Amino acid sequence: MKTQCNITTGALLLLVALNTQANSLTVTEEFSATDNSKNHSSTLSYWTRERIAKAPAIMMIDNKKSSAPKKNSTTAFTNEVPMSTKGGSPAPDSNAIHRQAFAEDWKELETEFGALYIENTQQFDTNNKTASVNALTGTSDDYINYDVNTINALWKILPHKWIGKFTFTTPEGDSSCSATAISNNHIVTAAHCVYDTSSRNAFYTNKAFTPAYRNGNAPYGTFPITSCRVLDAWKNLSGDYSISTWTRHDVAICNVGTNSIGQTLNAAVGWAGRSWDLPSQQIHFNAGYPANDVNDNFLPSPAQYLRACIAESFQYATNTLGSGCFYGRGISGGPWLKNYAPAKNQSTVNSVNSGLFIGEYNLYGARFTSKNIKILCDAEDC
Repeated sequence: MKTQCNITTGALLLLVALNTQANSLTVTEEFSATDNSKNHSSTLSYWTRERIAKAPAIMMIDNKKSSAPKKNSTTAFTNEVPMSTKGGSPAPDSNAIHRQAFAEDWKELETEFGALYIENTQQFDTNNKTASVNALTGTSDDYINYDVNTINALWKILPHKWIGKFTFTTPEGDSSCSATAISNNHIVTAAHCVYDTSSRNAFYTNKAFTPAYRNGNAPYGTFPITSCRVLDAWKNLSGDYSISTWTRHDVAICNVGTNSIGQTLNAAVGWAGRSWDLPSQQIHFNAGYPANDVNDNFLPSPAQYLRACIAESFQYATNTLGSGCFYGRGISGGPWLKNYAPAKNQSTVNSVNSGLFIGEYNLYGARFTSKNIKILCDAEDC
């Protein structure tokens, strides 16, 4: 018994030490229980369907000339072991609960393009898509892009309903990014969507997440953010945004409260798994709610639909991935999903969108490693 006690105590001390180290490398918002209660109510009241729809999209723009490689770039990370966590499905009765609670949203969504939704996952033939993706070379500017949840059959299935529109208020007014539900009722997004590094060194306010958002409708409601956490390395950045030096730190984790009917995020839509320390060259389903394309022109129905690019990533700089894509502002914080398959619970978030060079058909994101996503999730218990 004594030996068992010593092992348990040692393990506990190690856990505390690791958690202390993780906390020392991150920056988090601090709110009292009373503040969170007030914020919960005011945030839900503020983010009406109209405000969510109209929130302008943001993106980090690197104004320097790109040096994206034109050939495959692979790097062996000999000291790292690829790791991942599993995703999760929503509560079995989630659709029934939310269909009743948000009846107008569901009615409009299910009739907008006709009754196309079929529960049987066999309706999705991914063979052709897989063949197309496997033909990609992973070079700069190479991608397939398409609108996702304009199709009624796709808006309420995994993994699409994990992804949502992330809205917040800056000193200049409302704004929007994209984000993804992960475990323990958290979301993952880009740090530049939650924390103003370059001018104020402060968190944005009034933050909220609306999963499966589609053209002004919120079928699972909106979830107020209770707190967010970014890397200390992000807080300490200065000067102008640089894909080469900023992007690797551009990751944030936020804790999420309940929606207006008291449902948790994970019960409502489930959650995506996470992967880190993988090689740079991976096939990704890169998704979010862009308002603009890479040339900074508005898209049709800007930031109203989930849109995606499928491409093979490449290493751009240290722990920085590049991947071909057509989309721009608003897709910030959107996930790069590995092992994507419609209607299956198998995808893992392996990066989030950080920035772009205007006119270049690539997006850039942090390579998820034990130095960014793992540190944040260890500190947040996600």
